[in-house]
Amino acid sequence: MHMKIILQFTLILFILVLQSVNGQDIGDFISITPTTQTSGFVLPSSHDFQSIIKVGDVLTAGGNMLTKPDFTGYVPIAGSSINGYLSVNSEDAPPPFGGGGGVTILDIYFNTTSKLWEKTASQTIDFSSVGGTAANCSGTVTTWGTVISCEEASIPDTFPPFDGYNDLGWNVEINPATKTVVGKHYAMGNFAHENVAIHINERTVYQGADSNPGYLYKFVADTAQDLSSGKLYVFKGLKNGVGSWMLLANSNQAERNSTLTQSGASGLDATIFNGIEDVEIGPDGMIYFAVKGEGRVYRFSDSDILETSASTVIMETYVGGMSYDIDDGTSITSTPWGNGNDNLAFDGEGNLWVLQDGGNGYMWVVKNGHTQASPDVELFGSTPMGSEPTGITFTPDYKFLFMSIQHPNNTNNGNQMDAAGNSVNFNTGTTLVVALKENIGSALAVKDKNRNQSFSIFPNPLKSSRQLTIKGSQIITIKLYSVLGKMLLDNTYNGPNEVELNLKNLNSGIYVLKINESIKSKLIIE
Repeated sequence: MHMKIILQFTLILFILVLQSVNGQDIGDFISITPTTQTSGFVLPSSHDFQSIIKVGDVLTAGGNMLTKPDFTGYVPIAGSSINGYLSVNSEDAPPPFGGGGGVTILDIYFNTTSKLWEKTASQTIDFSSVGGTAANCSGTVTTWGTVISCEEASIPDTFPPFDGYNDLGWNVEINPATKTVVGKHYAMGNFAHENVAIHINERTVYQGADSNPGYLYKFVADTAQDLSSGKLYVFKGLKNGVGSWMLLANSNQAERNSTLTQSGASGLDATIFNGIEDVEIGPDGMIYFAVKGEGRVYRFSDSDILETSASTVIMETYVGGMSYDIDDGTSITSTPWGNGNDNLAFDGEGNLWVLQDGGNGYMWVVKNGHTQASPDVELFGSTPMGSEPTGITFTPDYKFLFMSIQHPNNTNNGNQMDAAGNSVNFNTGTTLVVALKENIGSALAVKDKNRNQSFSIFPNPLKSSRQLTIKGSQIITIKLYSVLGKMLLDNTYNGPNEVELNLKNLNSGIYVLKINESIKSKLIIE
């Protein structure tokens, strides 16, 4: 009988632990209330963000963080979820219309004590070996540890080195560890590249042209991990039905420069899409791609990944083109999906994250198992006024989401507190990381509902340094009590926005802070 009770208790404990673990997924949240853009980053109360770098920040190798941050690719070092490189594209237009673009590499790691991400080095990539680069939009992180940066513009061979290839409109591969360029991959075709998705065979790549007319492409490399040569195909068929891949001429400069012309009405008359943005391969093996101008994310199956025989493509609309009921925990609002589908990524639970360019800067999460007949869609966030959410990659453990806020209004003045306790104004391009609050930052945010004052207290728990920082608006009094109610500290101030306390004389334990006579917070000293 005793053993039976123990087994029952063990089973209950196992179930509770399993539920706790399952509750830690980054895709577990209650939808935000559908909203227009504000001066701040709107996201669920269960999540927080940390600003990592802003446009104009000084880089350790010299120069400044590039403008218009786009694809934000986390490249793990030896598969690590806390140590890697962050590759950030710059989508600036080519001269003379803009600064050109480029890529910035940050060496980053997660400080497990502060629970914050830190930069140890930062520099831009020198693309002079391939004649420069510009309009670096989205891209991907390869399974072999490099990054593909996509040029979202195509211009003829106008500038040196006059090698016969169009100057822009290619996929560029870089090595974030060495901060060097692997090469421009001309065999992958010339058009306004937005993104690529590489199959686990490390040969097959799906990509699309972000133009109207735009087309869907499939590239099959001759050798795994080498994208410099291979066969290029374009899709022709129904958007909701059956299609196939048509082989393009792609062996010399003239053929590679003319990818769009070959695909169009005067060539193979391939299926037209109005601006293909991101392409991703789902955990179900299907290929998903966002079409900005059509307000849809399509998906398809491909019967022969390597195209050793004529494959059959079966395509359908996965999400978009209608309204979805968004439940914010209080009310349900029918919310139009809209246009502007841009960056895509799958989390560890098989949910598809869809970031939209334009409108309200929405970040949607399409739950695993969603169908158009039985929708399951949630609304994660809305980016600041004037901006669009860009990038989006996850760490291998799916605890952290990296992204950028591109071209926000320069008048945004939200003074929004991030997980590090820093006040962030989204008035310029910003690269950041998002996670569940329990996984990022040691700051404890508290708020006085009556006076609409908010304060951050960090680090909490307080460790060996015993140096506590309190940030907020007009700090007047700070009092500290033991759990038994004994007053240990009673300080008065003249309204600063930041106060530091040295608490080295206190023992480990639990304490109660009282700020401005109205806000109480638990403080843990380890």
